Amino acid sequence: MDRVKQVGERIRFYRKQEKMTLEMLAAKMNKSKATISKYENGTIVMDIGTLYDFADVFRIPVYCLIDDTRKETGVHGHMPFSSSILYFYIFKGSGNREIAESYLSLAEKDGECQVTLYYGGLPDKRNKSCLVYIGKGCGTDTTFSFMVTNYQNPLDQMYFTASLPYINWNGYLAGFWVGLTFEGVTPICMKAVISETSMEDRETLRKLLTVTNAELNYFKKHDKFLLRSED
Repeated sequence: MDRVKQVGERIRFYRKQEKMTLEMLAAKMNKSKATISKYENGTIVMDIGTLYDFADVFRIPVYCLIDDTRKETGVHGHMPFSSSILYFYIFKGSGNREIAESYLSLAEKDGECQVTLYYGGLPDKRNKSCLVYIGKGCGTDTTFSFMVTNYQNPLDQMYFTASLPYINWNGYLAGFWVGLTFEGVTPICMKAVISETSMEDRETLRKLLTVTNAELNYFKKHDKFLLRSED
């Protein structure tokens, strides 16, 4: 997909996220409905000023309209991943261990790692019901973490942190996902997995996401969670 069409698809995605019609967006942009439609379909090229105007209307950083799902090597620092697109997994929390599959987009801006989480969306399969979180990531020789905020609800903030394996790098990280649940607006903590590729082995993925007996026993003894595997 070329860049012009890609930007158009992003504009359409965020317009639907905001529950705007073409007419509503056209009024905010001071342009005709036909022009907005052409932007979304990628049939005309917009100037940089117009791109920033769209970002202002949607209240998002401009990079959210132009980053893509191609594998890149532009994210520097101590990031353990070779791809700028990562798959993100947690349990939905419904009690039946149903897995929620989402994805992260990483981009470098001014020497920082910008993170966009499309919760409930997949590359090339974003839908208007997925939630968009925007924030920053940080990598060191031993850890990777990021904090993101729901761009439509500033109270909805989430944090992920994981230790990097010293050996046997398998292309994924298991860590903790911490934030607020809106079932009473109380803090929650659950396990999460980030992977460079889609994890088709659901049995292995469920094992990685399940709290182990060793972790429960450690919590009972020390009053804190420690990510560890079964002995």
